[in-house]
Amino acid sequence: MAVFPEMSRNRHEHLQFFQHRESGLRGVLAIHDSCLGPAVGGVRCWDYPSEDLLVQDVLRLSESASLSAALFGCDAGGGKAILWADPAAKNEVMLRAFGIFLQSLGGRFIASPELGTTSQDMDIIGKETQFVTGLLKGQNLEGDGSAITARGVLLGMKAAAKSVFGGSSLEGRKVAIQGLGKVGSALLELLAQEGAKLFVSDLYFEKVKNAKDRHPAIEMVPPSEITGLPVDILAPCALGGVLTPESVGQLRCRIVAGAATNQLATEETADALMQAGILYLPDFLLNAGDLVMVNADIYGIPAKTCQPTVERVYGLVEALLARARASGEAPHRIAKAWALDRITHIRTLKKLYKPAR
Repeated sequence: MAVFPEMSRNRHEHLQFFQHRESGLRGVLAIHDSCLGPAVGGVRCWDYPSEDLLVQDVLRLSESASLSAALFGCDAGGGKAILWADPAAKNEVMLRAFGIFLQSLGGRFIASPELGTTSQDMDIIGKETQFVTGLLKGQNLEGDGSAITARGVLLGMKAAAKSVFGGSSLEGRKVAIQGLGKVGSALLELLAQEGAKLFVSDLYFEKVKNAKDRHPAIEMVPPSEITGLPVDILAPCALGGVLTPESVGQLRCRIVAGAATNQLATEETADALMQAGILYLPDFLLNAGDLVMVNADIYGIPAKTCQPTVERVYGLVEALLARARASGEAPHRIAKAWALDRITHIRTLKKLYKPAR
């Protein structure tokens, strides 16, 4: 991969590699844009098959965080850190070493739990830096963040159902959930309450079995088959890049609305989905709940304000689909333009002279 052209393509500010040989730590941290405020983003721990995929993902994930922050009025930019390791290999020294690297950025990036990390991990990282949130000893964002993020996805589904099926009710609607992590599991519970007919899959069978034990009516599906099921809604809630121009022809759903970040392998996939008559809702619009909570934690905003902020998802999706019908553009491109417009206009304030306090 040619790194600088990739960074320039979406105006990334910062890409940092780090390692600590003694603990096995190696990873990468990206900041997409910090003109709205310090970059916030999760710390992911995952064993990527190659360095190119690692870098590609950290750049795309940090950009997505910027778009979410901009759409929901947060005074924060987007970033992402990835520890390149099997989550089972995490150890105290590795996490504390990462905290030291994080501290060296002086607050330009503020970390929170994400795929492969927990609030317990944030506590350990926090021994070496104050630029971390989602701590067990403070406000525990891990559980609440999953619930509020799932709520945003559910609201997006209901707004999409109203547009496609003529009513927002999900009762009896067939929904396929790909991935039963923290957010996917929380979404499953919400959809079960809605009376949806659920199909679920995960790479780890135990998660699917636990879901089946709680809700006997759900259908367990092999991971290789979940995206091709004839359903009303497909909800990708695992890793990104699951939708490619080639895979669009295999989809048999009417709506794609999930919590996974960067579901589209390329932006052209959004156009292919629209041409296939499949409504795709941008992930950065639906899955912003956790970021909204982190933003509130950073600025001391009461946590009770986060729920009303995420409730805006339904209205935003309605406005987005109305604009898409009027313009003929893919909803993904319109939502991205909305977010970038706020970033661009706030950036102009940096040109105004501000006397030192």
